[in-house]
Amino acid sequence: MTTIDKSGFSVEEIIRKFRRENNIRDHELQYEILKRPSKGFFGLFANKVALVRFHVPESADRVRLYLETLLKKMGVSFGQIKTKTDGKTLYLTIEGVVEAGFIIGKNGSMLETLQYLVNRVFEDDKNIDRIYLDADGYRERRESQFLQKYLPQINKIKIRGKSLTLGPMSPGERRIIHRHVEQDKGLRTLTIGEGENKRIVIFSSKQKESEVRLENSCAKVKQGEKKSPKLRSPRRPRNSANPLANDNQKHNDPSEEKTYSKPKAPRNSRPRSKPKTVSGDKID
Repeated sequence: MTTIDKSGFSVEEIIRKFRRENNIRDHELQYEILKRPSKGFFGLFANKVALVRFHVPESADRVRLYLETLLKKMGVSFGQIKTKTDGKTLYLTIEGVVEAGFIIGKNGSMLETLQYLVNRVFEDDKNIDRIYLDADGYRERRESQFLQKYLPQINKIKIRGKSLTLGPMSPGERRIIHRHVEQDKGLRTLTIGEGENKRIVIFSSKQKESEVRLENSCAKVKQGEKKSPKLRSPRRPRNSANPLANDNQKHNDPSEEKTYSKPKAPRNSRPRSKPKTVSGDKID
């Protein structure tokens, strides 16, 4: 809990200004009025300054109080919410949930929604970068099972020194990889692609991010060249309504030059030469 004293011309003005500057909500507001402004006696000994002392909870406590209020409004019964801070990363664990299936949702969908909402609410808090939400150890068990198939590949990055590009994943799965790699100072991650084709690239901290992006772009170009089909000459469109027009178009195409030779007359049609006569006799 942090104590902050503020002064001003009126108590209402001090409270309104403090809430606006620190983004304080109703359930977080705790204060005590140390001094009120007074007019004095006939204008003598007047005090025009008010003093208010605010008790501001720490960032972790603010998030916990907000989540508690939210769950109560949702009608969720639970035991307690534990907080753990690692740098600017905050971990919240809801324990003793009566209806765990509801708060977790199908494949953790409800838990992901609540986590996204809490991160958006406190995105302006300078003391917090990320907030992770769990319920009765569900996320911890799921992350452990999910990481088992990627751990051997991730461990080889330090030995080989080459980056590793994983396949497309959902936002929740990508966060699991990011969170795991963050704990290793020798590795880094970046996200490439758009939409459903977003991928995670894991690389050594000794490499520059620009070099890794260039490697992936070159590999993508080479892969595209291998899959590109051979170019073929365009085919002339056919007229399905008039099939005879296709034949006329084929023979009347000026680009196709053809030479035709004069047809030879059949042998039987040649005229026979006149018979010669010698002394009145015919010679065949």
